[in-house]
Amino acid sequence: MSIQKWHPGKLIILWSWGCTASALALTAFLGTPVRSAPFLHLFELLVVLFTLIVLSAITWHWFGGKESG
Repeated sequence: MSIQKWHPGKLIILWSWGCTASALALTAFLGTPVRSAPFLHLFELLVVLFTLIVLSAITWHWFGGKESG
């Protein structure tokens, strides 16, 4: 099934889980100093950015289907 035919509830579920995962990673990111584990710190930041970018791309694709249909 294509993303454009998804029910809006699926996007809500994706964003809920994505924001929860991002919030947990951001909490760990802000809770530890960089000098203690710089690569882990970078990884936590990249998890947050990657999650939000992927969810935004999925939502953009979903809305694109709504405009053309």
